[in-house]
Amino acid sequence: MPTRVFLASSERSYIDVILKDGTYHHFTPRVLNVLLENHRVHKFKRSSGWATVGVDPVRMKRGAFVISYNGMDRRLMYN
Repeated sequence: MPTRVFLASSERSYIDVILKDGTYHHFTPRVLNVLLENHRVHKFKRSSGWATVGVDPVRMKRGAFVISYNGMDRRLMYN
């Protein structure tokens, strides 16, 4: 009997991605994370539009940011 692999709903969806070499692809979120960690992504499409790496805030694994935010932390204002 063949082994069934069950993918999370996020792994069944694909994200539009433009790599730094200018090629256009559709990747799963897991593959996109690997490509972001290896600095291969130029842009990827969010529900709100295209996000440009190095311009727009982009979260990587465990909440780390590809680019740092130098503004005031608004969460600290309400403590």
